[in-house]
Amino acid sequence: MKRFVVVDAGPAPAVLNARCADASFGVRLGAGVGFGGAPAVVDEHLVVDVDACRDNCLLDCADVLQGSRAHSVPDALRRLAALTSAHPSCGIAALPLAGAGGAGAGAGVSGWAVAGGSDRAVVLVPYGPHLPYQASGDGSLLPSCLHAWLVAGRSLREWPYARNARPSN
Repeated sequence: MKRFVVVDAGPAPAVLNARCADASFGVRLGAGVGFGGAPAVVDEHLVVDVDACRDNCLLDCADVLQGSRAHSVPDALRRLAALTSAHPSCGIAALPLAGAGGAGAGAGVSGWAVAGGSDRAVVLVPYGPHLPYQASGDGSLLPSCLHAWLVAGRSLREWPYARNARPSN
């Protein structure tokens, strides 16, 4: 899978909306987080699925490297380290985390392990039916919102509800 994603800051403060040809996602980040003023495009970028793509040139030029297979936290952290080392020009790398089962697309995903930014911060971001923040749509676009967050000058550690993830293995 590869897709071109556009992320804009919605008309309300603290809202990011991601869209591509076949999906959309919106996330309200909470009080005190804003992008200033009228709706505007924050980011446009290329997302490539690291589990399906075998073209190193495409992987090297992707802004967002995103996995489609869920991992345990320790496995995700090891894989993120390998991805960011092998593809240093990517803005972020994101892998879905395995969680409790369920029905539908994205079932069983409890969140994302994400590495990115100039400091290559690694965070865990919850996602699922019991979100601590409001989100709607295709959860596979959450990493695109995180990329837009970085483009807007923020750090992954500043993302509401992100938890620092320190590799211990």
